[in-house]
Amino acid sequence: MREYELFYLVGESKEPMLDQIRAEVEGICREEGAEFLAPETQDKRKLAYEVEGEMRGIYIARRFTLPDKGELSAAEFEAEMAKGDAITRLNRKFSLSKTVLRTLILRADDLPELKPIERTEYVKKDPRSRGGFRRERSATPFSEGRTAAMPAPVAPAKDASKEEIDAQLKEKLDI
Repeated sequence: MREYELFYLVGESKEPMLDQIRAEVEGICREEGAEFLAPETQDKRKLAYEVEGEMRGIYIARRFTLPDKGELSAAEFEAEMAKGDAITRLNRKFSLSKTVLRTLILRADDLPELKPIERTEYVKKDPRSRGGFRRERSATPFSEGRTAAMPAPVAPAKDASKEEIDAQLKEKLDI
């Protein structure tokens, strides 16, 4: 058995139908002989760009296994070769689906384990910051009595003669 990870995106407007969409996706995979593994990751996020009119979506990741071609009998192998690759068929079926916006199927050999996360709230980032946290501002603005501390004035530097500069250089450089 070979392990794969299915990552798919559902639009926010289809959130009430999420259980039906999950069942549809699982049904499509099971038609190809897939067996799903336990953990599922789900996360709501704002999309980087609009996809089919949706600006927010629900990302869902699941692991599943498919039988390796070496594990099939000769008759099953011939039938499998006539139908084509299972992953190609899955991608074709998902591309025809009206409920799933995007899918990605990867071999899970080198991927880290899925953690069962279900985030149902959107995480809002400060649009002015670059990935950092939003800074808290004080309640009183600058104009209402709060003043910034002014630096102390610096005395102008005295002009040093060429001999003084040479002496300081010799002292510092040990010439």
